[in-house]
Amino acid sequence: MAIEFRPARADELPEFRRLVAYVFAEPSPPREGAEPPMQPEWTSCAFVDGRMAATFAAYPFTMRWNGAPAATAGVTGVGTYPEYRRQGLLRALVERSFAEQRDRGQSLAILWASFGAIYQRFGFGLASTAVSYDLEPRHIAFEDPTPPSGTARLVRAEDALPEMKRVYIEIATPRNLMLHRVPAMWQGHLRQGTGAHHAAVYYAASGEPTGYLLYTTREVPNWGEPAPDQEMEVVDWAALDLDAYRGVFDYLRRHDLVRRAKFWRVPEDDPGYALFLEPRALRRRTGDGIYLRIVDVEQALAARPYAEAGALTLAVLDELCDWNHARFRLDSDGGRATVTRGGRAPDLTLPVRSLSMLASGYRSATELARWGLLEAADPRVLRLADRIFATEYRGYCPDGF
Repeated sequence: MAIEFRPARADELPEFRRLVAYVFAEPSPPREGAEPPMQPEWTSCAFVDGRMAATFAAYPFTMRWNGAPAATAGVTGVGTYPEYRRQGLLRALVERSFAEQRDRGQSLAILWASFGAIYQRFGFGLASTAVSYDLEPRHIAFEDPTPPSGTARLVRAEDALPEMKRVYIEIATPRNLMLHRVPAMWQGHLRQGTGAHHAAVYYAASGEPTGYLLYTTREVPNWGEPAPDQEMEVVDWAALDLDAYRGVFDYLRRHDLVRRAKFWRVPEDDPGYALFLEPRALRRRTGDGIYLRIVDVEQALAARPYAEAGALTLAVLDELCDWNHARFRLDSDGGRATVTRGGRAPDLTLPVRSLSMLASGYRSATELARWGLLEAADPRVLRLADRIFATEYRGYCPDGF
């Protein structure tokens, strides 16, 4: 049996897509356009006796890393045909891909996990939640009835793109895990969902756009029942402040024929539960969101802003990336930090998966220690680490890939 590892050629991308479509039970041929187009150089494949047997790919993203830009690999298209599974092909692809990502300066890797157990063993740790709402517009109301100061207007989706981009960039800049969207990603949002696409832009009293709603609507027959017969699917949305938040939901409530409105991506720290008269009307559901892996500890920790001044020595355990399996000293001035190899006896000893959860701000050092996912030389170090690694915002990624 001859095994070859290499990127797919351009003429092999259709087979790459067929393999991924089979693994994830997607339509065949796969639906085009909802995700950024794949390039051959972003793929890594295993070929057995000349046949494509396993796939791995990574988009070259730039991600907000607690308010700073960081080169990040957006892992996608990971799959293996059944007859080639449990033969070490995927592990070999992952190890090779981590080395390639490091060489490209991508110190972080993120993904949406189809099966968390696969990726946790490769050092990925959960970095955010995935929150969704499934509400009836006519049954939601704010506890404070003060109306928004501005106006939301229906705009042709393509024409609304410049203003939506402007709002998105302002929201994403200080946040954590949000992506820099290239034009192909915006076009992907315009193709998501079912039904007719629409956009509404909220304009504050000053005339500035401060919120938007990108959504689809479709009719769902209700067999003559005296009730609304439409469903709305919110593809993307954002609000810069509470006034825009009120404006977006006030616009939503004006859809008298919409029975259900589904928000698939909502920030974990969304204020809805504190603002709505009946929070349960949101039908909030919370699951696992983005998984993150630190590919290069030295680069990733140096790229991230910190909340407090202090120094920590970390002993990182990483069986897949030997360049990470080392001791690192982090010196923070309360903003940026320098990271150097070596240092004194470690303050914290932790596997790279735990470091990924800590550095993303998803879990504190104290929580991870309670769960047995890191060891501290002194309990006081945990409190210092909690303060240093605190993030301004919870992790949130509204983009699928």
